[in-house]
Amino acid sequence: MEYRNKIMIDDKELEKVTVDFCKFDTTNPPGNEKKLALFIKDYLEKYGIEAWYKEVQRNRANVYSILTKKEGEEYLLFTGHLDVVPAGSDWETDPFDPVTEKGKIYARGSSDMKSGLASLLTAYIDLCHDAEFKGNLIFLGTCDEEVGCSGVKNFLEHLQLPVAGAIIGEPTSNRLATGEKGALWLKLTFKGKSAHGSQPELGKNAIIDLFKTYNKIFEELSRVPGLTVSLNKISGGAKENTVPDRAECVLDIRFKQNIFSKELKKRISKIMSYVKGSGIEVLLQRESFSSSGILTDSAKTVLNNNGIDPEEIFMNYFTDGAFISQKNIETIIIGPGKASLAHVSNEYVEIDELNLSKKIYEEIARNFFERNV
Repeated sequence: MEYRNKIMIDDKELEKVTVDFCKFDTTNPPGNEKKLALFIKDYLEKYGIEAWYKEVQRNRANVYSILTKKEGEEYLLFTGHLDVVPAGSDWETDPFDPVTEKGKIYARGSSDMKSGLASLLTAYIDLCHDAEFKGNLIFLGTCDEEVGCSGVKNFLEHLQLPVAGAIIGEPTSNRLATGEKGALWLKLTFKGKSAHGSQPELGKNAIIDLFKTYNKIFEELSRVPGLTVSLNKISGGAKENTVPDRAECVLDIRFKQNIFSKELKKRISKIMSYVKGSGIEVLLQRESFSSSGILTDSAKTVLNNNGIDPEEIFMNYFTDGAFISQKNIETIIIGPGKASLAHVSNEYVEIDELNLSKKIYEEIARNFFERNV
């Protein structure tokens, strides 16, 4: 590789890369991230940088690259996910045909988080070609973050290099987040007894059991400071004139470090045990985390130098960081885009934020390895 003491990728190219990323429909499910992973691999190779993709499931893949300038030393991980949530309705434009207007890029994934991914990738390329940069880096694009995080789990399972820190480019308006809430998604099922709608006393209404139980769960968990419960899916009943003999719902529970998912499941299971025929299925489970250390200190210094408030924030949403941090890797979240625009219609990212994030990533990496010598 030829090393140069100059920026390889300018703001115009970064904007183009972001737009190109957003053209890939990587809606999860089903994901289909493999095409974007191969695009990134080819893009890295265009700059003389070796890259690999690894299929995790059919048509679902991670893409990664490794820069080693000091054998045996620790690495800094630049990472983001390739998938996006379903576009939904009420878009004023085609969500997968990006529109650039008045300093913003409108597209599904523009904020969450293909802009952050593009900034990390282009910063990584710049650092790879910087003769003065002496650190070890890994760039990683993961599949399936929006549902099961199978991509990051697969990467960590096979990781053999020592990683000291990780930067996740999720949307924070380029503020520094050093932690995130845990998440527990539960599917609750209820069994009743069918009867004719004109004689409900002869049956057992599963939907009523559902609501009664939900109210008890909500009351119990509302005692935990900072915890939220959202009833996000509900189904039940088969016919207009029949007492429903089945019902189910999905709860989305988010919590801070004052409680663990195991304790939450215990409390909910106790309530459910009083409802005959009920059941619980865990759809997703991850713990809250917070980080501190050299990487956090480097990020604060860089943000302060760029006129951004360096005060640490805590994210309500979850990321791949829940699993990365479990490997004793200091993990921070910082990226372009507003967190409030994730998963909504007419999602956008401001181009000024996009350009600044790339600059921030490069400066954090340099500062981190200067401190870590």
